[in-house]
Amino acid sequence: MNDILETNLFRDVKIRINSLVEKIKSANSVAIFATADFESILSLAYLESAMIDANVPYSRKILQSKIHQPKGDEYDYQSKADLIISIEHYEDTWQSEEIDESLRMRIVPLAISVNHPNSDKAHNGALDVVIQCAAIASEICPNGTRVRRLRSLSGVGHWLRESLDNSYDPVYTKIRDILQDEGSIRLLPLPEITDPDIGMLPNMSASMLKRLAKKWSKMGYEQRQQALSELALPCLSNDKLSTPRLEELIWYRIVTGNEQQDLHSQIYTTQQAWPEENGEGKVFASNLLKQLITSGQLM
Repeated sequence: MNDILETNLFRDVKIRINSLVEKIKSANSVAIFATADFESILSLAYLESAMIDANVPYSRKILQSKIHQPKGDEYDYQSKADLIISIEHYEDTWQSEEIDESLRMRIVPLAISVNHPNSDKAHNGALDVVIQCAAIASEICPNGTRVRRLRSLSGVGHWLRESLDNSYDPVYTKIRDILQDEGSIRLLPLPEITDPDIGMLPNMSASMLKRLAKKWSKMGYEQRQQALSELALPCLSNDKLSTPRLEELIWYRIVTGNEQQDLHSQIYTTQQAWPEENGEGKVFASNLLKQLITSGQLM
């Protein structure tokens, strides 16, 4: 497992992340607050896993989902712990130097500059809270069993962000490629996926996909390209599905370990299963957190 903090993704915020790690390591007690939202719970799982692996005393509180928080109301982060951490995935993107942490340690989306693979020009991007917490966890306890089990989920936060719905997201691609290069994930085209969920692909023909999957192993590269283009064509008529996200779902499905179902399908299934009611949502979030910490898996 490589040190993700040493990659170019973190060059603009490495000092900040290291500072947060040192605060956690030096605290006698830590209190972590997270909302009952997917990104927040996954981020919390990274931090808790690291603290369990490193024997850092901590407490946690799951707050109601942001969608249930009355507009204008602040969350209550009161605690007697030495260090208070709040995971705020719903915040706008911040410049590191602008964050006020006089009352607590805030984990919010951070502005960074990033290069496209085929360009030296820097583009504005953001590091979501999940990848930040993954980096923090890896620094607190790099060889921790629980931390390592969660490694393959480091890019889930960026998949959930809206940036991929608008244009190509170089940050997501870089995270994906880092995880692939180190062997934490594999990337497979849709026909090679066992039991894929195509609910994310409106208008796609399940029968056409099934027929293609049967013929896939005997097809050449150009035949595969043509077949996938034809398979994806009906999806392009849906204006809610961006071309970059469609491309990922067709060509670059993520597979982890011995999982039978791809990660994108698991994310979608989890989102669909998440209860809308406040109390039920918090229970679901708590159960998911427990599962992530104990198994490192969404399902």
